[in-house]
Amino acid sequence: MRLMTEKAQELYDVEEFWKFKMRVGLVKDAVRVPRTKKLIKLIVNFGDEERVVVAGIGDQYAPEDLKGKKMIFVTNLKPKQIAGIESQAMLVVAEDETTGKVYLITLDEKVPIGVKVW
Repeated sequence: MRLMTEKAQELYDVEEFWKFKMRVGLVKDAVRVPRTKKLIKLIVNFGDEERVVVAGIGDQYAPEDLKGKKMIFVTNLKPKQIAGIESQAMLVVAEDETTGKVYLITLDEKVPIGVKVW
């Protein structure tokens, strides 16, 4: 018996997944992006470097909800200009597609900053 959770789910070879580099980052600072409803600018420490990340979760989370949290980021995407800010990685979250509710995926304090996620 094969379970399908999504209609007409597109399948990929595992090699496609391995192209993405995901690392644990610590959010050192978070501020709302002026004149936007959803954008929050994060300063994220990856151990060997810090990066700016713009996340579109400001309609569900306040900046203070993010500060000090260890989360997962995709770090090998091309930088993207969002509201005039260069975003240098992407925050990984969970989303309930029926309600649009976004859930933060936070990590235990014991998980070292900068480690690879796979």
